[in-house]
Amino acid sequence: MTAKIIHPRTQSLLLLTLLIFLLPPMPLLYAGEALVSGRYLNGAGQDIQLQITVASPAPSTLIVIQKLPAGTVIEAATPAFHQYDAGKGEGKWLLTQIRPGRHVLSLRLAHPAAAGAISGEIRYMDPSSGRLTNLSFRP
Repeated sequence: MTAKIIHPRTQSLLLLTLLIFLLPPMPLLYAGEALVSGRYLNGAGQDIQLQITVASPAPSTLIVIQKLPAGTVIEAATPAFHQYDAGKGEGKWLLTQIRPGRHVLSLRLAHPAAAGAISGEIRYMDPSSGRLTNLSFRP
């Protein structure tokens, strides 16, 4: 039996090919994707709380859209919403002069909302790139 000698360049190419196919693909991150995030602290019941986290440089304005079951009555909102269509169950907030950090949007509903019946959306323009970002989330 004779041993084959593999050229070092062939070994390098083989190793590179294996790494390309065996390593999981890395997600591409674009500027602005991590600037704003949203998550529900409480996403069901009468008291709904949405936490919005803003990184630096903060967008100048956030548009927050809260989707509730049609016909839902909002008893209180902090901060106050700019527009609410009870027929569609859609509330909108225009948050200006946003600073980096965590912000909480709170709603008090007349009747409890079922788990999974609500969703939210945040729209903002990345101050670095000018790109419009639309972020959707659920409890």
